[in-house]
Amino acid sequence: MVVELAGVALKAIGVVRSRPGGLGKPGQSGAVAEVVIDRSLAGALDGLDDFSHIIVLYWMHQVDPDGLLLKVHPQGRREYPLVGLFATRSPYRPNPVGIAMVRLIERSKNVLVVEGLDAITGTPVIDIKPYIPQGDSVVDAAVPPWIGEYYRVNRKLGEIYRRLVDCYGPQHWWPADGPFEMMVGAILTQSAAWRNVEKAIANLRARRLLSPQALRDLPAAELAGLIRPCGYYNAKALKLKYLARWLGETCGDDLEKLFAVDTAALRRELLSVHGVGEETADSILLYAAKKPVFVIDAYTRRIIDRLGMTPRAEGYAAYQSLFMDNLPADCEMFQEYHALLVRLAKEVCRRRPLCRSCCLSDICPFDCPG
Repeated sequence: MVVELAGVALKAIGVVRSRPGGLGKPGQSGAVAEVVIDRSLAGALDGLDDFSHIIVLYWMHQVDPDGLLLKVHPQGRREYPLVGLFATRSPYRPNPVGIAMVRLIERSKNVLVVEGLDAITGTPVIDIKPYIPQGDSVVDAAVPPWIGEYYRVNRKLGEIYRRLVDCYGPQHWWPADGPFEMMVGAILTQSAAWRNVEKAIANLRARRLLSPQALRDLPAAELAGLIRPCGYYNAKALKLKYLARWLGETCGDDLEKLFAVDTAALRRELLSVHGVGEETADSILLYAAKKPVFVIDAYTRRIIDRLGMTPRAEGYAAYQSLFMDNLPADCEMFQEYHALLVRLAKEVCRRRPLCRSCCLSDICPFDCPG
């Protein structure tokens, strides 16, 4: 890829590629990715693996050029001051150059495996430099207060995740056989215990009804009877019927085609379906469509509030921004993080918490009763 810039051509030296497995050591430095350098430049990498960290410059090729503003709220958060664009790392820049200091895990010929690169697959890489502490680190550098707040939250969220993974291990959520079953479960789990949802799904599976067409053809009253174990079965039967009808009208039941839609547009479409609220829509986006969207539920709110990290703004979006503005946009990490928070809330951080058994107790200011 060649980027033409006022008569100057920037030639990409490589490209970012997601790596199967997503995270090297969960909850620490972020997502693991590969930087694939042009084979003709492989020799230029000799000696780079003597460094623990490198600086990667990349071109944010999917940034909308019409999104440029001279002043922005950092991270898009209104609680941060309105500052000039160049006082931020906002991607909406005259020249969308991204920069990241990442840990170099290994080099294999022309492929660099790195940790902490917040760039999507296909992103052009325009330069690589070694990170040299003596020259690149300034001990007495001054930054505004909002920068300190951002990194404080960033570090705490990373520490919480690391501890949860160490305590409970990977959860491999969502428990479903295929994306449509997951979508059905996301509706059935509204105000219901998962064990009861499993009973309802088992009834549907036994009748071979876990497809949009089958649910469209089934009378609502019969569907309600089959999902009775999960509660609110009449209302949920209608919600499933609306979902199945929407899938037929929108994508002809082709979920692969549906999930290829831009994340923001797909979320708007999901929210237009009767019975699909923000939590349900985001669960579908994260677990079925594999989009990096963090799910907020009552369990997450409870834990975040007790940890003293309640957002200044109110509402679902404020809690979601807390995670999405401070963590790498990594689908696998978001899935695991959400699942781990659910487990913590169910087993320890209950309405009457068992604080002495909590792996977060020493970083949680909550005054545990008893």
